[in-house]
Amino acid sequence: MIAFVFGSLLLAACLGTAWWFSRKKTEDAARLVRMILGSGALIAGVVISLRGAVALGAPIGLFGLGMLGHAARKPQRGQGGSQGPAPAQPGRMSLAEAREILGVDADADADTIRRAHRQLMKKIHPDTGEGSAALARQVQEARDVLLDHLGEM
Repeated sequence: MIAFVFGSLLLAACLGTAWWFSRKKTEDAARLVRMILGSGALIAGVVISLRGAVALGAPIGLFGLGMLGHAARKPQRGQGGSQGPAPAQPGRMSLAEAREILGVDADADADTIRRAHRQLMKKIHPDTGEGSAALARQVQEARDVLLDHLGEM
């Protein structure tokens, strides 16, 4: 009975963690994975070294430190440069760029934005053979920026 309760709680914890993780943005999820793997490698390296296998434990521990160091650094985001007006948030396209990509006016409502997004995605989705993943991501980001601006996300 105790094993069943413990297993059920463990399953619920794993499912809750998976749901929480799926809600994260890609950059945040990658940082979290680096932190978890780096911590595990560092602990494993220390334990292996303490058990007498320093030649094996030291590289594993150093790998863990490298992962943690990489996770601790602030992400380098794209810079405005000569690409046009500066984005509203670092690493995000501006509202004007998003409107230009989707081909909508400044006074477009959420339904118009979604409709323009859907029509563009039908044309440039990678599965159609005519589009690419990079174009699809750009159209997705344009839709997200505009809907965030309207408070619809």
